[in-house]
Amino acid sequence: MPKKSSRDAAARAEARRRARLVAQGRQDEEEGTVEEDAPVATRPRPSLFKAIFPPAAPLPGKPDPMAGFRYSGSMRPVVASLWLISRNPIAGLGMGVIWATAWAITSVDGKSTIGTVASFISFGSLVAAGVIGWQRPWLYGLTAGVFGYLIYAAYVVVARSAPLNQTDVLALVVNGVLQSMIGGLAGFYGGYLRRRFADPNLRAQQQARKRR
Repeated sequence: MPKKSSRDAAARAEARRRARLVAQGRQDEEEGTVEEDAPVATRPRPSLFKAIFPPAAPLPGKPDPMAGFRYSGSMRPVVASLWLISRNPIAGLGMGVIWATAWAITSVDGKSTIGTVASFISFGSLVAAGVIGWQRPWLYGLTAGVFGYLIYAAYVVVARSAPLNQTDVLALVVNGVLQSMIGGLAGFYGGYLRRRFADPNLRAQQQARKRR
């Protein structure tokens, strides 16, 4: 019994001590400091690329673009690209012809209304290459840019009355590389737009906003 009564007395003394500390606004040193609030989990900020191009779902109902391709040699990336281009020539070669025609008009009469419209058509054809070439949009945009620029370069050589000098050739090469890069980027953008507009979640969100 003495042991039990001593424990009870100690418990009552401890309770009184804690009550005094609470009344004084002090924290029990034995209990330590108040636990800090757990940091709130925050989502990592998306990169600039993902902020501009949010992830888009694959096109619904489309088969594997590489179905039927059997080559497995060391040149697979090159052969696969040529195989894809042959599977959809309108996206790469057809849009390249449109680009070359529009770009030639722009280079001749770019300050007129017709030239301005042609400049929009030239860029739009590269975007369209990615929209039509769903199998690999950037590849078809790149193909349209390269093929179209080869046609345009041939036009420049034929249209000039004097032969090209070294500066002219260098300018054609540099501009060709630039236009090819623009073609790849525009094709990627066209394919991205097609996937975004075909995304059922995006369509559902648009329909929900229309109902409001």
